[in-house]
Amino acid sequence: MKRYFFLMLVVLVSTAIKAQTPSDKIVGVWLNEDKTTKIEIFKTGNTYSGKIVWLAQPDDANGKPRLDKNNPDPDKRNQKILGLTIISELKYSNNKWSGGIFYGPKRGQYANCSINLKSGQLLITVSKGILSETKIWTKS
Repeated sequence: MKRYFFLMLVVLVSTAIKAQTPSDKIVGVWLNEDKTTKIEIFKTGNTYSGKIVWLAQPDDANGKPRLDKNNPDPDKRNQKILGLTIISELKYSNNKWSGGIFYGPKRGQYANCSINLKSGQLLITVSKGILSETKIWTKS
């Protein structure tokens, strides 16, 4: 009987440790809607960030790693796209992650962003001024 109780206790504790809080449900690797990029969302302190961890085409036409050549900061134009942080400063409140900054290396532009989780997909709203766009990412 003691062994059974101990075994059940171990199972319950390990399950509780693995359980995610609602705010951490976006943590993991996500595939963009074009299926060309995988982005890992991770938590640092009480903010969430996302970095590129996989590219369908990691190299340019010359066989060299793709670089952030459109970055508005000339000192950052030689950094590799793979490993680049493209989402930062997201905060969780009321089942939504908001107040974030999204960086698009294709255009070299920064914009505000927020994330909603719906039906297992990330709905990322990127807005700059009065323009906004929603991207849909799926779990990888």
